[in-house]
Amino acid sequence: MAAAVGAQAGASAATNPARCDKSPLGRLKTLSDPQRQLVTLRPRKTTVRAINERSRPRRTPARRNTAFERHVWRVKAVILRDRLKRDGDIQMILVAGHSYLHAELPAPACIPRTARARAAMVATRHRFEQGCGVATRAWKEQGAVAYVSGVGFWDRPNQDPGHAKNYAELHPVTSIKFLAGCD
Repeated sequence: MAAAVGAQAGASAATNPARCDKSPLGRLKTLSDPQRQLVTLRPRKTTVRAINERSRPRRTPARRNTAFERHVWRVKAVILRDRLKRDGDIQMILVAGHSYLHAELPAPACIPRTARARAAMVATRHRFEQGCGVATRAWKEQGAVAYVSGVGFWDRPNQDPGHAKNYAELHPVTSIKFLAGCD
Protein backbone atom coordinates (compact mmCIF):
# COMPACT_ATOMS: atom_id res chain seq x y z
CA MET A 1 0.00 0.00 0.00
CA ALA A 2 2.82 2.45 0.80
CA ALA A 3 4.18 2.04 -2.72
CA ALA A 4 0.75 2.78 -4.17
CA VAL A 5 0.38 5.90 -2.04
CA GLY A 6 3.85 7.09 -3.05
CA ALA A 7 3.14 6.47 -6.73
CA GLN A 8 -0.06 8.51 -6.52
CA ALA A 9 1.67 11.53 -5.04
CA GLY A 10 2.24 13.20 -8.42
CA ALA A 11 5.18 14.24 -10.52
CA SER A 12 6.36 16.98 -8.18
CA ALA A 13 6.85 14.37 -5.45
CA ALA A 14 9.82 12.87 -7.30
CA THR A 15 12.17 14.58 -4.88
CA ASN A 16 15.76 13.56 -4.44
CA PRO A 17 15.94 12.35 -0.80
CA ALA A 18 19.35 14.07 -0.57
CA ARG A 19 17.49 17.43 -0.73
CA CYS A 20 15.22 16.60 2.20
CA ASP A 21 15.70 18.82 5.24
CA LYS A 22 17.11 16.54 7.95
CA SER A 23 17.68 19.32 10.47
CA PRO A 24 15.63 19.58 13.67
CA LEU A 25 13.36 22.07 11.84
CA GLY A 26 12.98 19.59 8.97
CA ARG A 27 11.80 16.93 11.40
CA LEU A 28 9.22 19.37 12.81
CA LYS A 29 8.00 20.01 9.24
CA THR A 30 7.28 16.31 8.68
CA LEU A 31 5.95 15.35 12.12
CA SER A 32 8.93 13.06 12.60
CA ASP A 33 10.52 14.92 15.53
CA PRO A 34 10.86 13.29 18.98
CA GLN A 35 7.93 15.37 20.32
CA ARG A 36 5.48 14.47 17.52
CA GLN A 37 3.22 12.61 19.97
CA LEU A 38 2.52 15.92 21.74
CA VAL A 39 0.62 17.23 18.69
CA THR A 40 -3.16 17.10 18.94
CA LEU A 41 -4.24 15.94 15.48
CA ARG A 42 -7.89 16.95 15.79
CA PRO A 43 -8.03 20.36 14.02
CA ARG A 44 -8.84 23.48 16.01
CA LYS A 45 -10.71 26.13 14.05
CA THR A 46 -8.94 29.49 13.82
CA THR A 47 -8.34 32.26 11.30
CA VAL A 48 -5.37 33.41 9.26
CA ARG A 49 -5.62 36.73 11.10
CA ALA A 50 -5.55 35.05 14.53
CA ILE A 51 -2.41 33.11 13.56
CA ASN A 52 -0.79 36.37 12.39
CA GLU A 53 -1.59 38.00 15.74
CA ARG A 54 0.23 35.35 17.80
CA SER A 55 3.42 36.45 19.52
CA ARG A 56 6.50 35.12 17.79
CA PRO A 57 9.08 33.36 19.98
CA ARG A 58 12.41 35.22 20.32
CA ARG A 59 14.23 32.40 18.57
CA THR A 60 12.89 29.99 15.97
CA PRO A 61 12.09 26.89 18.03
CA ALA A 62 13.74 23.60 17.10
CA ARG A 63 11.37 21.82 19.52
CA ARG A 64 7.61 21.99 20.09
CA ASN A 65 7.76 24.55 22.89
CA THR A 66 4.48 26.41 22.35
CA ALA A 67 0.80 25.45 22.25
CA PHE A 68 0.72 26.72 18.65
CA GLU A 69 3.20 24.01 17.63
CA ARG A 70 1.31 21.28 19.44
CA HIS A 71 -1.96 21.53 17.50
CA VAL A 72 -3.37 21.08 14.05
CA TRP A 73 -5.11 24.32 13.07
CA ARG A 74 -7.89 24.67 10.50
CA VAL A 75 -8.38 27.89 8.53
CA LYS A 76 -10.71 28.89 5.74
CA ALA A 77 -8.75 30.84 3.14
CA VAL A 78 -8.06 31.50 -0.50
CA ILE A 79 -5.09 29.55 -1.85
CA LEU A 80 -3.65 32.51 -3.70
CA ARG A 81 -0.73 30.74 -5.37
CA ASP A 82 1.64 27.79 -4.99
CA ARG A 83 5.10 26.69 -6.06
CA LEU A 84 7.48 23.77 -5.67
CA LYS A 85 10.40 24.51 -3.36
CA ARG A 86 13.91 23.09 -3.76
CA ASP A 87 13.31 20.57 -0.98
CA GLY A 88 10.24 19.23 -2.82
CA ASP A 89 7.63 20.83 -0.54
CA ILE A 90 4.68 22.58 -2.15
CA GLN A 91 4.44 26.05 -0.64
CA MET A 92 1.03 27.72 -0.72
CA ILE A 93 0.22 31.32 0.06
CA LEU A 94 -3.09 31.54 1.89
CA VAL A 95 -5.00 34.80 2.25
CA ALA A 96 -8.08 35.73 4.26
CA GLY A 97 -9.03 39.40 4.46
CA HIS A 98 -5.73 41.29 4.65
CA SER A 99 -3.78 38.51 6.36
CA TYR A 100 -1.37 36.05 4.73
CA LEU A 101 0.02 32.69 5.76
CA HIS A 102 2.27 30.02 4.29
CA ALA A 103 1.11 26.41 4.34
CA GLU A 104 3.33 23.61 3.06
CA LEU A 105 2.79 20.09 1.79
CA PRO A 106 5.94 17.99 2.32
CA ALA A 107 7.36 15.85 -0.45
CA PRO A 108 6.34 12.23 0.20
CA ALA A 109 9.92 11.09 -0.40
CA CYS A 110 10.98 13.31 2.52
CA ILE A 111 8.38 12.08 5.01
CA PRO A 112 9.96 9.29 7.09
CA ARG A 113 7.97 6.06 7.47
CA THR A 114 7.89 6.75 11.22
CA ALA A 115 6.29 10.19 10.81
CA ARG A 116 3.00 10.75 12.57
CA ALA A 117 0.01 11.16 10.22
CA ARG A 118 2.20 10.22 7.24
CA ALA A 119 -0.71 8.73 5.27
CA ALA A 120 -2.76 11.92 5.79
CA MET A 121 0.11 14.13 4.58
CA VAL A 122 0.72 12.01 1.46
CA ALA A 123 -3.02 11.78 0.66
CA THR A 124 -3.45 15.54 1.11
CA ARG A 125 -0.56 16.26 -1.23
CA HIS A 126 -2.06 13.89 -3.79
CA ARG A 127 -5.49 15.55 -3.44
CA PHE A 128 -3.94 18.98 -3.94
CA GLU A 129 -2.04 17.90 -7.06
CA GLN A 130 -5.07 16.16 -8.53
CA GLY A 131 -7.24 19.23 -8.04
CA CYS A 132 -4.80 22.11 -8.57
CA GLY A 133 -2.22 20.51 -10.85
CA VAL A 134 1.38 19.55 -10.34
CA ALA A 135 3.42 22.32 -8.73
CA THR A 136 6.40 23.83 -10.55
CA ARG A 137 9.27 26.04 -9.38
CA ALA A 138 7.42 29.12 -10.70
CA TRP A 139 4.55 30.61 -8.72
CA LYS A 140 1.19 29.47 -10.09
CA GLU A 141 -1.97 31.49 -9.43
CA GLN A 142 -4.80 29.44 -7.91
CA GLY A 143 -7.66 31.40 -6.33
CA ALA A 144 -9.25 28.30 -4.80
CA VAL A 145 -11.19 28.58 -1.54
CA ALA A 146 -10.50 25.80 0.94
CA TYR A 147 -10.33 24.65 4.51
CA VAL A 148 -6.64 23.98 5.13
CA SER A 149 -5.51 22.10 8.24
CA GLY A 150 -1.91 21.84 9.37
CA VAL A 151 0.42 21.79 12.33
CA GLY A 152 1.53 25.13 13.73
CA PHE A 153 5.15 25.91 12.86
CA TRP A 154 7.43 28.92 13.43
CA ASP A 155 9.66 29.54 10.43
CA ARG A 156 12.85 31.54 10.38
CA PRO A 157 12.45 35.11 9.16
CA ASN A 158 12.77 35.12 5.37
CA GLN A 159 12.05 37.15 2.26
CA ASP A 160 9.47 34.76 0.75
CA PRO A 161 6.36 36.61 -0.41
CA GLY A 162 3.07 36.04 1.39
CA HIS A 163 4.41 34.98 4.78
CA ALA A 164 2.62 35.75 8.03
CA LYS A 165 3.95 38.87 9.72
CA ASN A 166 5.22 36.68 12.59
CA TYR A 167 6.49 33.90 10.25
CA ALA A 168 3.96 31.39 11.58
CA GLU A 169 3.00 28.64 9.12
CA LEU A 170 0.89 25.52 8.81
CA HIS A 171 3.59 22.93 8.16
CA PRO A 172 2.92 20.13 7.49
CA VAL A 173 -0.54 20.42 5.98
CA THR A 174 -2.59 17.38 7.02
CA SER A 175 -5.88 18.07 5.22
CA ILE A 176 -7.43 20.20 2.47
CA LYS A 177 -11.11 20.48 1.70
CA PHE A 178 -11.81 22.50 -1.44
CA LEU A 179 -14.92 24.68 -1.35
CA ALA A 180 -14.46 26.38 -4.73
CA GLY A 181 -11.84 25.90 -7.44
CA CYS A 182 -9.10 23.28 -7.73
CA ASP A 183 -11.50 20.37 -7.76
